[in-house]
Amino acid sequence: MTKSIYEIWLSQGKDKLRLPVLPEEIQIGNGASNDSINIAGLGELTIIQDGPAKTFSFESFFPAKYSPLCEYKKIPKPWDAIKKIEKWKKSGKPIRLIVTKTPINVMVSIEDFPHGEGKWDVKDIGYTLALKEYKYVTVRKVTKKKKTNSRPDTKGTSKTHKVKKGDTLWALARKYYGSGLKWKKIWNVPSNKKMLISEINVT
Repeated sequence: MTKSIYEIWLSQGKDKLRLPVLPEEIQIGNGASNDSINIAGLGELTIIQDGPAKTFSFESFFPAKYSPLCEYKKIPKPWDAIKKIEKWKKSGKPIRLIVTKTPINVMVSIEDFPHGEGKWDVKDIGYTLALKEYKYVTVRKVTKKKKTNSRPDTKGTSKTHKVKKGDTLWALARKYYGSGLKWKKIWNVPSNKKMLISEINVT
């Protein structure tokens, strides 16, 4: 029997699983409309567009023994494959779904995974897998700007005046405070009294 051109892979990190028997079709839900890809032959392929979260569902089985239906020879034991998918589902983390030769290569969450024996041969385990596209959300950090005063705060600042020949407290008070009568304002600055009047601080 000719093998399909498709391969279906499920993985979570380095833990991978290739489906041994391909489903007849994959149902793709895209908001209001449903599309499908025909796995048996090379039919029309759906191009995955950006939009609402898509859903993927398909039905197949894990065979107990290799048969012409299998895509490869070293198939996993049915219950090993079941336990792997259940482990992924319980982890709460997304898995990757890849269907080769199609645009399907997406992160998905496992929404439902019913399975059981009886529909196929003895010890074969049939299953239905319902997946939903998983979108990572990036939260933007908003930094609150501190309010700044439009006017600079000059409180507590002081100017230094280098004393020149001919300077007087009266003249400096008139220059810095608008009136020579305020000369005591300069003289009463403690640091000015300690200096040898080479420079003075004007507050």
